[in-house]
Formats: sequence, structure tokens, C-alpha cells
Amino acid sequence: MTRVSCPSCRLRFTSAAAAFLTTCPVCGDELQPVASAEAILGYRLFEPFETESLPMAGEVALPIDDLPPDRS
Repeated sequence: MTRVSCPSCRLRFTSAAAAFLTTCPVCGDELQPVASAEAILGYRLFEPFETESLPMAGEVALPIDDLPPDRS
């Protein structure tokens, strides 16, 4: 598993993020490879999405049950 972190921001990144990022999106420093998960224990996980927008996206994707029948 690829592990990278930004020591100055104390952020850790998922494997998917590590595949695309070369620098920290917060401070711009280069991401550092980490040999073990133990080395980044206590670092926050970087989450690029705003958590407030995710429930709305799920709500919009739900089907609407009270649609009128098709009048063909």
C-alpha cells in the first residue's frame, strides 16, 4: 500500500489520492512517502470533499415515489 503524508500539515492521504497528488493541496510542499502506518499515527486524513454537499447528492439521487402516472 502506498502511503504518503505532509509532515508540515500533519495530513495523511489515501492510496487513491497518492496516485494523483505530488504536492500537498494545503501548503504546496512535496508529499513524503511513509514506510509504515505507525509513522503517521495521529495525522488527519485529507478529505477533499465538503461533507455538507454529500447528503444533498444522495438525497437528489433517491427516487420520487409520488410521481403522477404516465398519461400517454
